[in-house]
Amino acid sequence: MKAIIELTFLRDDTAKVWITASNGRFSGETEQYINADVLQTLSEQLVGFPKSNSDEVIFEIGEKGSIYGHCKFKFYCFDSAGHTAVIVSVSNEIAGNESADNICFAKFKIQFEASSLDKFSSSIKRALNSGEGKSVLLGINTYTQNIPSHYS
Repeated sequence: MKAIIELTFLRDDTAKVWITASNGRFSGETEQYINADVLQTLSEQLVGFPKSNSDEVIFEIGEKGSIYGHCKFKFYCFDSAGHTAVIVSVSNEIAGNESADNICFAKFKIQFEASSLDKFSSSIKRALNSGEGKSVLLGINTYTQNIPSHYS
């Protein structure tokens, strides 16, 4: 399994996204009804990311701990050389059993190259313009295992 984020968008009567993500060892997925403006904002914030080593972009939909699912991406630089990663946090309830003890949750880090992020951002814009589409952020092998895990 490879490190990847897939965001599938469909604008019908209401806008909806399906998000699947994996770092190669852990994975998670969720689906959310959204205001498409949040994807527009995300794609704009990711243009030219990172602008500095302290730059962060946070994308969050749904409510953390909700039986209806949640997704949070935190894009950041993890070193002074400008290497980038995203902390992925996704949850979703088990289909047909909507209770708090049936929530599935995954949280992990994916490192990526700037060119992959540019393609991801551009494909979000294309999906928004056409009313549907899949955007993919391909991850890379980690540079080091000594990256602080205090980013959340």
